[in-house]
Amino acid sequence: MAPDRGDLWHDNPFPLSPVVRLGPASDLGESAAVAADSGNAHLDTPLVTDLRALVDDYFAPPSAGGRRGRVVALVGGFGLGKSHALRRTYQAVRERHGDAAMWIVDEPAQDMGRLYRDRLRGPADTPQGRQAFEELVRDYYAYVTAAWVGGEEDDPRRGTLREIAAGLRDRTLDPDKVVSALRYDPEVIHADLRGTLGEVTEHRRFATALALLLQPPFRRMVWNWLSGEEPAEPLRERGITEAIGPQQGRADTVAGIDRVFDALAVQGFLHGRVGNPYVLLLDSLEKVLEWPQEARRTFFDAFERLVNICASHGGLLVFCTSPAGLQALRGSVHERVVQLWANGLDGRDTRELVARYLAAAGTAGTGPFDEEALRLLPELTEGVPREILKTCRQAWQLAEDEQGAVRRVPGSAVLDAVRQLHERVAYRQVLADLHEALDVGQWRIASRDPVPARLARSPGGREEVVYWLSPAPDACIAVIYGRSVLLADDAERVAAHVLGLRSAVRPYRLEVLLVVNGLVSQAMQDRLGRSIGSRPLVYRQGGFGLSAHEALLQLERRLVEERREEDLLELGERMRRDLESQTARLDEMQRTLAGLALDTRPAATPQATLQHGEPEPDTAALPGPVRRRFRDALAMLESVTGRVAGRTAGRAAATPADLSVLGCATLVRELTERFRGAVAAWAAATVPGAAPTEAELGELRRICREYESAVEVLPVHLLGGADQRHRLTPARTVESLAEEVWGTLSAAW
Repeated sequence: MAPDRGDLWHDNPFPLSPVVRLGPASDLGESAAVAADSGNAHLDTPLVTDLRALVDDYFAPPSAGGRRGRVVALVGGFGLGKSHALRRTYQAVRERHGDAAMWIVDEPAQDMGRLYRDRLRGPADTPQGRQAFEELVRDYYAYVTAAWVGGEEDDPRRGTLREIAAGLRDRTLDPDKVVSALRYDPEVIHADLRGTLGEVTEHRRFATALALLLQPPFRRMVWNWLSGEEPAEPLRERGITEAIGPQQGRADTVAGIDRVFDALAVQGFLHGRVGNPYVLLLDSLEKVLEWPQEARRTFFDAFERLVNICASHGGLLVFCTSPAGLQALRGSVHERVVQLWANGLDGRDTRELVARYLAAAGTAGTGPFDEEALRLLPELTEGVPREILKTCRQAWQLAEDEQGAVRRVPGSAVLDAVRQLHERVAYRQVLADLHEALDVGQWRIASRDPVPARLARSPGGREEVVYWLSPAPDACIAVIYGRSVLLADDAERVAAHVLGLRSAVRPYRLEVLLVVNGLVSQAMQDRLGRSIGSRPLVYRQGGFGLSAHEALLQLERRLVEERREEDLLELGERMRRDLESQTARLDEMQRTLAGLALDTRPAATPQATLQHGEPEPDTAALPGPVRRRFRDALAMLESVTGRVAGRTAGRAAATPADLSVLGCATLVRELTERFRGAVAAWAAATVPGAAPTEAELGELRRICREYESAVEVLPVHLLGGADQRHRLTPARTVESLAEEVWGTLSAAW
């Protein structure tokens, strides 16, 4: 409605429920819809333009090879205008090609029999459609009869059969009279269906029905059966024993899907066989994904057969589906389908859409919507036409004054409208679903809040920590409840709140699950993911508890991975320090080895000196056998060192293998000397001539075990084999030394 004066507007021009369904006549554009609920305003989006081009190409005069079939999929999320484009296709075909046969399925249903009887719109819906279909059957009868007659040899008594066939094809001869005169059986219809559709459908009963349709006594019965009703007795007597769509039972439901698609395939095939165009429009294919597995599989099998018929026999099939519905189709179907994807509107198209609805109400341009409002509309709704229209209606209502007049719709009204539309679930309901998620995973709630209550809320109170979870002793997960994040200021407030929490819980590691009860655009979700470290979880009713549980599991895994990475970094740093230490010791060994190679004098015995010139410790208190075992072990280790020194004499540098042997021998010798010193000190501390006490024996056993454990972790196998003076290898000597010392000393008293 035009404004009463100046800049005043009345009556909201935007639809209350901007949803298009291919059902009622008003939805199909045959009359204007009240309050523009079905989208009376139209916008030529790329989807509509591309689809119109394909439809025009389909209806172009066919080439010599006949009309080419087309199968088109309109793909996209909800509210992007797929059904609107499908309705425009219906309108265009009706306006430009009114004689074309058309079937309309508003959405698939498990009870396909009831859909076929009550909701499927096709040629049988009107007297004109029935008459056109009967003429089609007559043409088809003429076509197959001509094919049959044209294949016979000429008979002078009957005239030229080829001329008769030509008269049937150009419809100058009555096929009934030709069949009667030539005494051909109506079985020719059955033979043609069997030859073409033999692997597609139950052809015999359709062949019988089509033959009977041309006989007045059976015409009404056949139409009733073709409309989905149970067959009359005369039809049963002729082999048509079941309705096209059974009415009840699981098995009947599955069988009904096949039979309904068989009926559509046969009726479409008739048009294609005689060169007539035919159109099938199907909306909301994704509804099938909600069905039980058996019914879903049967539907997709039958739908694939229908796709093949349309593509191979000159039909036009256009269906709408979500990306998930398209993915559910088999690869063989994808090969025959032209995909047109619906996209959101940009700023220019959003302006045009608003202007079109205002124009339908008598207002030029974009009316009371200011520039900020027009900028925010596509940004907050991601260009989804349905969401744009809903937001416009709500913003209009918020901008009304007490008299219901609207002077201006500002950007703030759009923001408030978005919040009201998307924040309708109660706070307690969201918490209840979060609690369900915690129950599913048996999540451990922290015994106490790690931050003061004042830090748990963001400034303004739009976000708050509702749960602190403790998945590990040194880590926590904060579950934050928040409302719509629409602007950059909202995102910065959330990021600052999370940053404050991270600082407050240190040195604990923190992950955050932000649950948004409202709207967050994809771009804003990406922004929050970068700033707070995890993508927000937008609350949606139905299965939210499980979604939240899965999100928490991902955050827990991240904490585990972070801990593992920290441990690996710490381990790497420790290994780096150890490597530096080992490198220094190897350098020292290299210098020692070089000195040994130059020194040709016999090595000093262990009794005389130790490494670095230290005197041998006092071992007088040890029994003679124990002293000999220590002396033999140290001598053997000295011989290993001397053998390596002799091998490397004259070389510029020792090999890595030589350094490994030298390093092991040096470490074992140092351990052995310390072991000997500890045992000597133990013996000196015991009372001379008296048996050791239990405590003293326990201390001796500890000393021996420490040496034994230390030797076990060293690669003593590198020390080589036995030499001429010793029957044992160096490895076996040091490995058995502790046990021999223990056995000798414990038995000496």
